[in-house]
Amino acid sequence: MFYSQYLLSKKGPLGIIWIAAHLERKLRRKQITETDIGDTVDTILYSDVPIALRISSHLLVGVVRIYARKVDYLLSDCSEALVKIRRAFETSSINLPPNAQVAPYHAITLPELLDFEELGGYVSPERAAHAGTRAEFEHHVIDRDLITLQQKPMEVPGVSQSLFTFEGSHNIFPCASYA
Repeated sequence: MFYSQYLLSKKGPLGIIWIAAHLERKLRRKQITETDIGDTVDTILYSDVPIALRISSHLLVGVVRIYARKVDYLLSDCSEALVKIRRAFETSSINLPPNAQVAPYHAITLPELLDFEELGGYVSPERAAHAGTRAEFEHHVIDRDLITLQQKPMEVPGVSQSLFTFEGSHNIFPCASYA
């Protein structure tokens, strides 16, 4: 006998491989996915006790069957994931008239100068008086001129309003001298 009983026992390192070679349908998915093909082949080829050629061929058949089942499981998992991805990004058919396929410009673009009073964002103290007491409302309200930026440009002495030029000079970099 050119093998150890321990190698081929159900709890041994090659037990699942032996079952796969002879009783292929008896293995569960967990047993197949937990089997490491590389370690198993190394155990068959480089075992401590000599294994007969016929037994090693049976074990290699078991390895191939386990590998084939792993590939089948991978294929089914990938196919299922692909179906779920396609279903998630599937578009339903929408019957739009031909002129409604592009939104009008004013429907999706904000104006250049946004007026909050026009949108109803600013609530006057008089309008708010109807919602609650005036003392409650004034606690949260400050004068509009204190929180609004003015539209007039900032004036710095000696600098013109044109971009990067100083008054009386056309040189952008006044400190640089050119020969």
